[in-house]
Amino acid sequence: MPKSRSIGTMLRGPVGVLLACSLAYTVTWAGHYTSGDGAQKVAWAEAMLFRHSADIDPGPGVSYSRYGVGHSLLAIPPLALAHVIEQATGLRTHVALYTLLFVANGALFLALVFAYLRGAYSVRRSWAMVCLLGFATIWWPYTKLDFSEPLVLTAVFGAFLFLRGDRPLSAGLAAGIAVTIRPDALLLVMWLLVWRWWHRRDGRELARVCAGLAPSLLVWLLANAARSGNLWAAPGYEGSTFATPLLVGLYGILLSAGKSVFLYSPPLVLGIAGWRRFRRTAAGREDALFFLGAFVLQTLFYACWWDWSGDDAWGVRFLIPGVMLLAIPAVELVNRRALVGATAAIGCGIQLLGVLVCPLDYVLLLHGQPALRRTVLVDATPNRIDVDDLRFHPRYSQIAGHVLMLRVLMGIPPARADNPFDVRRGTSLYDALPAATWRAATSWDFAWGRVAAHFRGWRTSASAGPRTNQPRLDSTKTGP
Repeated sequence: MPKSRSIGTMLRGPVGVLLACSLAYTVTWAGHYTSGDGAQKVAWAEAMLFRHSADIDPGPGVSYSRYGVGHSLLAIPPLALAHVIEQATGLRTHVALYTLLFVANGALFLALVFAYLRGAYSVRRSWAMVCLLGFATIWWPYTKLDFSEPLVLTAVFGAFLFLRGDRPLSAGLAAGIAVTIRPDALLLVMWLLVWRWWHRRDGRELARVCAGLAPSLLVWLLANAARSGNLWAAPGYEGSTFATPLLVGLYGILLSAGKSVFLYSPPLVLGIAGWRRFRRTAAGREDALFFLGAFVLQTLFYACWWDWSGDDAWGVRFLIPGVMLLAIPAVELVNRRALVGATAAIGCGIQLLGVLVCPLDYVLLLHGQPALRRTVLVDATPNRIDVDDLRFHPRYSQIAGHVLMLRVLMGIPPARADNPFDVRRGTSLYDALPAATWRAATSWDFAWGRVAAHFRGWRTSASAGPRTNQPRLDSTKTGP
């Protein structure tokens, strides 16, 4: 009897959150590569695993990955397991096991948040906050995408929890993982150290954190040397600059019709509204400043980046850590059921648009097809719908695009206009492309619809000769 109570207690705690969220995210798991960025990271992981090299040729069209080595190192265990499975059975599971890494990361972060909240809040309130973060924010679609920002957030939040638990060496190790995944995560790590120093002024603790960071710094330097021959420079970002005017970037990140972080993560509004109450609590007196600072610093930093929206992406992927951290103070408002219920409903509805259909399908459609529009009042040659239209024009935003894709999937597309280039009305999104193009580009984004076909053909595939283990940069759906 005591043993069963112990198991029940575990399932009601972080372990239960981990299992429940893993199951939920697996149900909506996509099971395919989604980005060219991810293709390079996987190619580097396989180059290290199978050829003991940093050179990813033959691979996705480039000689060296320009991304942080940490992401590729995290990809090695699932790829190694998939290789063993293929050698033993002929079954190819490389893509499936690699993409499940992001399902596991999504659930792990929420389990850590639950463990953090349980120190000061009830089980019910902690669960409510986890559900709000996990399904009403941008976090849910990113369990289907192979970007690095969610991995960075989990590592940084782990470092934050280690520091709060007076385990500085472990905090340094976790923070170091974040830096190897994305070198610009150093911004969050430095803010974490400044925040801790401001409240503790403990030189020995800071030295231990730096000692924990040292192995990751060494890995980062060796990875740079292997790719470029220069310890301090990695290849690939020579032409990228902070070229966006600050006010333009701030408007885009915070207020734009196509990319606003509040639009894609409505609970962030609750987090800001509840921040002062959270700071007045014993648990949040110090932590509230870290959460707010992370959001502000990331917003100011990425607002000036030439590609401030991080496209191709769902919303602004660069701000995932700051958005998720600043949403945590919403825990102070979860007892306001009407307010939280409305926010949750809106947030879940937004996320479902990027879960039912691949979050990148609409962006990639605009890249690959000449979607044409005519501006209102200007009788001129139609212009192509571009990234700025997606960012700033509500008619051509990602949300509008995904609503349209779902309508096409459900067989209820809008009626086509008699004159799609009417200068008095402009061009609707549906009229900007042929109906056949919308139908061809749209599909439900779940792994389970492809798993059966994959299993039916795996023996044939296994006998088709050696595989290259390299994903393609020009294809976003190559698995599972």
